Order: sequence, then C-alpha cells, then structure tokens
Amino acid sequence: MRAFNAAMIVVMLAPIVLVVWISFTPEAFFRVPLDSFSLRWYREALSYPDFVNAFVLSAKLAALAALMATALSFFAAYGLVRYRLAGRGFLLGFFTSPLVVPAVVFGIAMLQFVNRIGLYNDLIGLLIAHVVVVTPYAIRTLHATLQAVPEEMEWAAMVLGATRLRMLGRVTVPLAARGIVTAFLFCFLLSFSEVTMTIFMTGPALQTLPVRIYNYLTDRIDPTVAAVSSLVVLVSLCLVFLANLVGAFKRLPR
Repeated sequence: MRAFNAAMIVVMLAPIVLVVWISFTPEAFFRVPLDSFSLRWYREALSYPDFVNAFVLSAKLAALAALMATALSFFAAYGLVRYRLAGRGFLLGFFTSPLVVPAVVFGIAMLQFVNRIGLYNDLIGLLIAHVVVVTPYAIRTLHATLQAVPEEMEWAAMVLGATRLRMLGRVTVPLAARGIVTAFLFCFLLSFSEVTMTIFMTGPALQTLPVRIYNYLTDRIDPTVAAVSSLVVLVSLCLVFLANLVGAFKRLPR
C-alpha cells in the first residue's frame, strides 16, 4: 500500500515538477540534462503585458466570485442545517447540481444566457458564471461546517437578548470561521484556474490568465508559459499554506 501511495504521489507531482524545471531553462527549448539555470523566462512573463493584465483580472474575478459564493452559500447552508425545510435534500442537490454538468455543456448554456441579457464579454456576466461554478464547493464545505456548530450556543445567545442577525455575527460566524475561510480559499483557487467554461464567456478584450495561456500556446511554444504556470503553482501553494495556518491558529489554546 505504501508503494502504491508513493507511486500515485509521483504520478501526480511529476507534471508540476517538470513544468517548474522547464521554467528555469536558459534556452528557448528544454533539454536534459539541465546544466544551467536562468530566470530569463520569468522576466519575459512579468514583462509581457497580456499576462500581467490577465493575472490581475483573474485575481479580481476569483476574489469577487469567492466572496459572493461564500456569502450566499453561508446563508443557504445555514437554512438547510438549522431549519426543518420540506425538500432539504432536493435543495442541497439543486445547489450542487453544477457539479454533474460537463464544463463544455455548462459553458455553452451560460454563453446563451449572457447573450440574451447582453452581458457577453462583460465582467458581470463572467462573474455570474464563476459564482455558479464555485458555489457547490462552498455549499458542501459550509454545510459540513455548520453541522458541527452547536445549536445550543445560538439558543443561549438569543435567550440572552441577541437578535438572530447579531447572534449570527457574534456566535455562528466566529465558530464557523475556519470553514468560511476554507470555502473562500477553495472557491478562489477554483475560479482562478477555471478555463473550459471561461473560454465560451470571453472575447479578446476580457481574458483570464488560463485563457490567455491557452491562446498563447496556439501561437507559439516557449518556456514563458512554464514560468507563468510556476508562478500560479506558487500562488496556489501560498493559499494552501494560508488555509493550513488558519487551521493551526484555530487549534491553539486561547
């Protein structure tokens, strides 16, 4: 079993390690052995305006989508957990239904939708699509988190005179903070890396970083893309480290 697990780790990490390795080659092509290292392609990537603008757009879009999805999912998950609603299973399945729709089919459907409302190649239309895509992950995370929050603590706060809104802000949200932060970071990473659906939603004037990389590879092939991908991997690792750090702080004694 240990050998199988080690083999799976190697298979999963090998492509990422190879991309990072390619990003340090000093030449326009990759060869083995790599006897010298260079930051040439990182300079190329950071000086290429299309990549920089696409990164800023992706970061802004991912932050907005993650914030909206987490906020909406919190209230939806709270209602599903705390209230004995008829059809709770159906509602949970409805909120998570985008998970079972193929990305290509969803992209075509969203393209038709935003065309009808006049938001094609518009940040608002793209934001709506990304919120729909990442919401199921936030719902699942927050649903499990809120189930672990003792309902008695909320009752005690309301018995002592707190309104439901004040109780949510002073009791429920702090107790569920770890899950909320995890849901936000998870949604951010998913939105930032989304490419299949986004291709249908964007034109030349509005391209996220994954779409920009895809279009760049259709014209040329050089290690610049490897450098950009390595930077994205670094950002992802930082966010995962932040999520683990939040969990570590929550486990510390007060």
